[in-house]
Amino acid sequence: MSAAVARAALYCSLALGTAVSASTAQEKSASAATRAEQSANPDLLSFEDLVALASGAAPEGALGARFSALLNTPFVYGETGNSDIQPHRPTVTGLGTVLRVGLWNIERGLNFEQIRSALGDPAEFRPMIASQNLGRKEIIESQLATLQGVDVLILNEADWGMKRTEYRNVTQELAAALHMNYAYGVEFVEVDPVFDLGTEQVHLTDAQEDQRLQQDLQVDRNRYRGLHGTAILSRYPIERARILRLPVCYDWYNKEYNAISKLEKGRRWSAQKLFSERVERELRQGGRMALIADISVPDLPTGHATIVATHLENKCPPECRRRQMQALLADVKTDNNPLVIAGDLNTTSRDNTPTSIRNEIMTRVTDYKFWIGQAVSHFNPLGIFQYTLTPVRYFHGYNDPTAFHLPILWDNREQPLFKTLRKFRFAEIMHSIFAANRYARFHPGAEPSPTATNGPGKVSFPLTHSLAITADW
Repeated sequence: MSAAVARAALYCSLALGTAVSASTAQEKSASAATRAEQSANPDLLSFEDLVALASGAAPEGALGARFSALLNTPFVYGETGNSDIQPHRPTVTGLGTVLRVGLWNIERGLNFEQIRSALGDPAEFRPMIASQNLGRKEIIESQLATLQGVDVLILNEADWGMKRTEYRNVTQELAAALHMNYAYGVEFVEVDPVFDLGTEQVHLTDAQEDQRLQQDLQVDRNRYRGLHGTAILSRYPIERARILRLPVCYDWYNKEYNAISKLEKGRRWSAQKLFSERVERELRQGGRMALIADISVPDLPTGHATIVATHLENKCPPECRRRQMQALLADVKTDNNPLVIAGDLNTTSRDNTPTSIRNEIMTRVTDYKFWIGQAVSHFNPLGIFQYTLTPVRYFHGYNDPTAFHLPILWDNREQPLFKTLRKFRFAEIMHSIFAANRYARFHPGAEPSPTATNGPGKVSFPLTHSLAITADW
């Protein structure tokens, strides 16, 4: 890849879920509950089903039932030879053996090989950082070492059967490479008839550009699944898993469908118009959710931990993200296990995640050089420099969404969400919660702000590590 445009961003917050005793051995066989979950995995949709989903907001009949099952039933798989999976159970000075949980928004699973090697093969990853200075290499080496101790890994934005990620089942391939069990919940089904399914044709006036466009939009109908979701990978057995659909803060089908310009079949468009459509529209069925799994951890007081992986809405005001978090907390209020909530909370303090045109291109398309070329051709040089190299906006609260909020003077509309977390109490007093957020980056040794506990003197553990690695290749 070109260093100017190719990148892999590791937004990985490593959270200490709870300290555990080192005296109990890991269970050596998959439970009956896990096997039952695997047999209950939902059916995948056919390409014809996906085409039908693209044509209407509310599928009915048999398709509606299959679609509902896909959105509300997680895929749960135990690694073959489950008895050979052993957790790392790393130790931390002053705490002893711990359950280490990692969170990573992997942005669809682009740069898959770099992700895989960072998580499971540091020796393979090191050549990718050869150009970094000594100080940065030392930091990355330390972070790679920490990653190797992760026993539970939460992934946001994991593709399954998308052309942009070579039709991979990203979660399954990572789980196989890392020898981990996994649960996967579908967040969205991508059904854009032009840019995902390729069922509606569009052409450019320039013959050479049009040929390249058609190659970029061509879809393998036998491999396309269109799934985008959240996953939990675990070296401990996954006893059970479920999906909690969150309150709808943005309708990704109707609002996107109504907002886009209809590209009529066979009609020729300018490259500028097509570029605008490619970047701005994202036609999907589904919505935000939380994947909730009980894993068997014999060292813990209850013998289990509850892992909650979520992804809150970005295309909405902060107040609606707070409602989604409130719904999630209400659901787990009576949970009796040690519990970890982690995910991309999209706490950007505005209605949209701060982004750049470059980032939108990189995360949505296959032939990114072609699309960036359209931007360069049809915007003035100064404008495209600003669009491709700098975020649309920076603002107070992005790096620390828990920061002080004073309307008008010092605006941070995300702070109420974290205040909700701090005030939250479980139904049982012997319980604690830790919440980790892609956009909340805390420092080792400091007590994190978005923490809730429900007993006098009962506090959650601080982060052991917080990583934010960006490398160019």
